[in-house]
Amino acid sequence: MIKLLFICFIFCTLNAFADEAYDSGTSKDIHSIYWLNKNQDGAIVYAKHHGFIELRNFIDTAILTSHQLKNSKFNTETAEQLLLMLPASKKWLVVYFNEDKISYNGKTYLVDSNTIKEITQMNIYRMNKGDLISSHLLNKAKKLFGSS
Repeated sequence: MIKLLFICFIFCTLNAFADEAYDSGTSKDIHSIYWLNKNQDGAIVYAKHHGFIELRNFIDTAILTSHQLKNSKFNTETAEQLLLMLPASKKWLVVYFNEDKISYNGKTYLVDSNTIKEITQMNIYRMNKGDLISSHLLNKAKKLFGSS
């Protein structure tokens, strides 16, 4: 009987954490970040360079340490959208942000607006340089990492 209770406890504990797709180890599994343009027909790709590290650390810090806003509605239609690619698990996570908030998995977090401005300027610079990938390549990346 004790074995059965122990097995049920372990199963319930693992199920309780199954919905949490982002934890303290997630950032090390992110190998690239796709910053979708407003039409979602292209993206700027960040991978293994300073911009990637800055963006990944910003997301990690925001989700893990920022103040979570309770009962806050976040408009994903007007927000910037990031796809975090995790090749080891063949999946991607979606993060949205606006001028002072970040949203992940239905939860909204308050973040520093100056940091948002800095990373947005970095992305605008990359767009102006012509680093935007096409919708064809974006869709190919989505298929490679699971659902689209």
